[in-house]
Amino acid sequence: MVTKSKAHSAQPAPKAHNPLHDEFGKGVKLFEQGKRAEAAKVMEAVAAKARETGEVHLLRSAQTYLGLCAENDGAKDVKLSADLEAQIELNRKDPKAAIAALDKALKTQPKDAKLHYLKAVALAQQDQEEESAASLKAAVELDPSLAYVFRLEPDFEEMRGSTAFSFTHGK
Repeated sequence: MVTKSKAHSAQPAPKAHNPLHDEFGKGVKLFEQGKRAEAAKVMEAVAAKARETGEVHLLRSAQTYLGLCAENDGAKDVKLSADLEAQIELNRKDPKAAIAALDKALKTQPKDAKLHYLKAVALAQQDQEEESAASLKAAVELDPSLAYVFRLEPDFEEMRGSTAFSFTHGK
């Protein structure tokens, strides 16, 4: 396992509390309780505010939950696709569970760029820089537009400038 370089070990300035993240968490809890209609209302408000404030990552996550609410309105036992299951686990900050779902899916869908990208995010949450870069590289080779998404992803913030991710520079 590669540890972060000294350049990456400096503590970033603490981020201000964002009440929109609290609202997103409230929506996730409602979704998990099977209260799809209530969750959808919360996620619609979160998506609108995230769009206003330019919080692309939060907007994308809220839209994912909105889609799940629309597809499964009222259903309590929902079979999620691997990418949605992984996104939910990543939002919960449970990268181990996300990686388990992704590894299983990648066995049957090795050319799915989104699965490789989400695995890179999960590995970044675990500070596994080299492994994260390898998964991101696989994702970008399959879908070059993911290099742009990588630049916006908050979970890569501390390691984005590392040499392990140099292949993304200029893409």
